[in-house]
Amino acid sequence: MTETPRAAPDVVTGSIRLLAEQGWDATTVDRLALAAGISRATFFRKYGSKEDIVFADHAANLERLEQQLARAGEDPGADPALALRDGVLLVFRHHLDHRERALARNALLRQVPQLRDRELITSHRYERVLQRYLRSALPDSPGRTTLATALSAAAVAVHNAALRAWLRAPDTDPSAELAAQLERLARTLVAGYEDGRPDGAARPVDGGTRPAVVVTVLDPGADTEEILASVRDALG
Repeated sequence: MTETPRAAPDVVTGSIRLLAEQGWDATTVDRLALAAGISRATFFRKYGSKEDIVFADHAANLERLEQQLARAGEDPGADPALALRDGVLLVFRHHLDHRERALARNALLRQVPQLRDRELITSHRYERVLQRYLRSALPDSPGRTTLATALSAAAVAVHNAALRAWLRAPDTDPSAELAAQLERLARTLVAGYEDGRPDGAARPVDGGTRPAVVVTVLDPGADTEEILASVRDALG
């Protein structure tokens, strides 16, 4: 019998919940397959390993984000700050729309340190998607690559901070506040580059036109204001 399109999300959520409730090491793939009502072979074919299923929805989410940013990139009148805001909100709303899954995954990540490494890798994937879009969407200037690097990293940091806050109070909906923070972040960093340049060009990097990578160290619990201040300082 063919499974309905809703079966996959239910299997993902149910598997993550089972792993969180029964323990990572104590829960086998056989147990997950049994709970999902499918064979072990089918589970591996559709979802991969236990670690894969924990992050199974991110591949589709990344694809949706890329498609949305691609549409913005094809629009000559698109505002990069708004496109960035809407892209990050797309990702954030996915967590809110799958509340039970997000809460179960958070509980599991708190139990299993090795999954936090995979979570970090996943965050970097979102960052790279945003960075690719910004490198082409921001005004052409010697510092565009640097600005795209800083802005994509800061946007993901703001998203993650908002997600952590929501996970602590999941009955709230901070989407509107996050949208305002993201737009302010983008415009603050772009303005910081343009400040003092009468021609509107980005501030050149010392030692030539080759952009440098901006590195800033953030506390995991940093709020939006701290993130903005840290990135502004790094941009000099």
